Amino acid sequence: MAGQSAAVPRSRSALGAPRQGDAMEESTFRELRRRIGYPDAAVPVERDWQRLGPGYTPVEYTADSVRRRVPDWDRPDLAAVWRQVRRLSSCRVVPRCPATGRPLNPAGPTGISGFGRLWSLGPNLTADAVVTDGSGDGVRVLLVERGDTGQLAFPGGFSEPGADGSWEHPLRTAVRETWEETGVVVPGGTARVLRSGVAAGSLRNTDNAWIESTAFHIRLPSGAGGRPQPVAGDDARDTGWFPLSEIDPSRMSDVHAGIVRGLLPRRR
Repeated sequence: MAGQSAAVPRSRSALGAPRQGDAMEESTFRELRRRIGYPDAAVPVERDWQRLGPGYTPVEYTADSVRRRVPDWDRPDLAAVWRQVRRLSSCRVVPRCPATGRPLNPAGPTGISGFGRLWSLGPNLTADAVVTDGSGDGVRVLLVERGDTGQLAFPGGFSEPGADGSWEHPLRTAVRETWEETGVVVPGGTARVLRSGVAAGSLRNTDNAWIESTAFHIRLPSGAGGRPQPVAGDDARDTGWFPLSEIDPSRMSDVHAGIVRGLLPRRR
């Protein structure tokens, strides 16, 4: 989706996810998942729900924070859940669990069922800002160190729902989260979509709740008075500008690592 306009389809120093793509070792993934409160559970090798054997028994997990905030979390209105899936998901097909009627993660099983630490069954929308400054060998990227896992990441977070049931536009989310996590104000007018879809391998994904993310490339305008100095805020432990050529993708999530690898050949 590189080169797409910012009209998105519906849809502070410094670590990654499972076999859903070019992933880190499962033991590391499971350790990172435990850090954010998830139970220790094996990640199935099989990624296709149709071919998953009958012996698959995921660990059910819904965080206390979700139980306090989500009404009837233990008796969800599945009709409403599926309406939201159809409205928000960028996936053409979302499988249905024959036993529970819940939606199934299009990226495949995770070893954990339920809400996890996400607010909704089905898709949970997020956006990331890939903010760059400079050109050629001088390109630097704005990154944060996550407070929960210690991973390096682009500024980003969850889209906020509106009072009328609509959702914040992903680009607005990316710009807002950049300000909240780094104190840097970025222009959104020239943003370009780098990727949009299920964040396969996210630590927070479960079999029934998953993140669908849009990443925007935002270049800071030249001659704007120098590179702004970021200051860590919100849930970022630290933040700073990193030379693109020196970023180690193994210290990021799979999705963010893939974006960094994709940016490297584009340098001029």
